[in-house]
Amino acid sequence: MAWRAMLRISSGVGNMVKHVRLATPCPIQSCRSLATSRPTGSQAYDPSIGIVGAGGVGEAIGLNLTRAGKRVVAWTDHNPHAGSKLEAAVPNARVDTAREVAAASDVVITALTIPPVVRDCVLGDDGIFAGLRKGGLWIDHSTTDYNQTIELASMAHENGQSALEAPITGGLTLLQEGKMTVFVGGDKELFDAHHELFQANFNTILHMGDMGTATVTKVVTNMFAGAHVVLTAEALMMAKKAGINMSSYFDAVRNSAGNSYVWETEVPLILNQTFDPGFHIDLHCKDWNLGYEMGRKFGVPLQAFGLMEQTYYKAMYKYGGTVGSTHPAKLLQDEMGVKLDGEGFENWTYTCELVKQDMPGRTPTMAVVHQDNPAKAADTKLDARSVDR
Repeated sequence: MAWRAMLRISSGVGNMVKHVRLATPCPIQSCRSLATSRPTGSQAYDPSIGIVGAGGVGEAIGLNLTRAGKRVVAWTDHNPHAGSKLEAAVPNARVDTAREVAAASDVVITALTIPPVVRDCVLGDDGIFAGLRKGGLWIDHSTTDYNQTIELASMAHENGQSALEAPITGGLTLLQEGKMTVFVGGDKELFDAHHELFQANFNTILHMGDMGTATVTKVVTNMFAGAHVVLTAEALMMAKKAGINMSSYFDAVRNSAGNSYVWETEVPLILNQTFDPGFHIDLHCKDWNLGYEMGRKFGVPLQAFGLMEQTYYKAMYKYGGTVGSTHPAKLLQDEMGVKLDGEGFENWTYTCELVKQDMPGRTPTMAVVHQDNPAKAADTKLDARSVDR
C-alpha cells in the first residue's frame, strides 16, 4: 500500500523523506520482555533510559523524567541545535547514533515525526535494535503506522527485546507540565512492570490492548481534533458575520452542549491570530493519511473525515507544511476576507485539571483551565522551537 500523498517533512532524527510507503501487514503479537520485569522486594525501579529524538516532545519527556529522579543516560537527535534544555539537565549524555543510545540504556524512548523515520532509527547497523540488550525495552511515543508498529514489535520479540507503543495526546503545553495522556499498546504484564516510567509525563495512562490498538486510538483522536478545527472555523465565521462579540461567543459555546477540548484550546489561537498549537500542519496531514489507511484496512468508510482531510491538505498546500495545524481556520478567514480575531487572547495559554468521576471504572476527565501567561504562551509556539525540524 502506498501513501496517497508525498509529504516533504524534516524529521526529528534522519534526513528529509520525500516518498513514504507503508510496511507490510503482519499479525498482532504480544511482546513480553525476557528480562525487564519490575524488580520485587526491596529493589527500586531504576532503569537507565535513552531518548531518540529531542524535539519538543522528546526533550519535554526527558526533562520530566529527570525531574522525577529517573536516570536519562543518553540521547540523540540529528539536529545539532535540538535538545539544549536536555543537554543542560543531563550534561555529556548526547551521542551520535540511536545504537549508542540503546547500548547505554535498559529502556529506549523514541519521539519521532513520521513512520519512515521511526523505522530508520530502529533498524540498521546504527539503529536501536542493534544496540539494545536482550531484555531491553523500546517505548515508541511517535504517532506512526499501524502495520509498521506491529512489524517492528514482532522483530523486537524475535531479538529477545521488548516493545510498547505509547502515542500521546493533549498538546505540548500539557506535556511540559507532565499532564498529558498516553495510550499504551502491548503486553499487559510488561506495561504493568514499567508503569512507573509513564507517571513522570502523564496524568492519564491507559492500556488499550495488544500492539496496534494504541496507534489506532491516537490516530482517530487526531482525526477528531482536525474535524473539530474545521467545524470550529465555520462556527466562528457565522458568529463574526452575525456581529456577535467573539469573547462572549467563545464562553457561550464553552458552556453548551457544543463544547469540546478543541474549542477550549484552539479557538483562542484563532482569535489571537497565531493559529499555532505547537504542532505542524504537515504532521497533522500525516495523521489524516494514517487514518485513511486504517479505514481501508478495517473496511470503514470515512466520508466525513475525508472531507475534513482535504481541507487540511488545502491549507498545507497554501501556507506550507511547517505552519501551525490550526491553519484550516485561517484558510476560511482568507477565502471569506473576514478576520476571525477577538480581544483578550493575546497571552492566552492553558493547563488542565483532572475531574474525578462518580461512576466506577471511569478515568478522570481533563478539564481545561484558561490562563493569561505571556512567557508560557510563547514557549509552546513553533517559532520558539525551530529545532523540531
